[in-house]
Amino acid sequence: MSATLFALALFGCSDDGTACQRLAAPVDTYKTQAECSGKLDEALSTEAARRADAPTVFAQCLTSRQLALLGKGTVDLTKVNGVQFASAGF
Repeated sequence: MSATLFALALFGCSDDGTACQRLAAPVDTYKTQAECSGKLDEALSTEAARRADAPTVFAQCLTSRQLALLGKGTVDLTKVNGVQFASAGF
């Protein structure tokens, strides 16, 4: 059994996803990627997503390690390989 956890994080981004900042929102964790992916649309309807000051909000499932490696600065989500994400323009 894998000890990998999947984190669902929200990002406020440019329309093309190349300039993103992690939103100040709780990061939920899941035991499987399928569980996490099933919550993507729900995450986009949260208050944190609606209040984001960004043209596009992305919800993304990442391993806990991937999330830690992204840090808190500006990230290019188009370079995070093999990750499923959902977006909403507000």
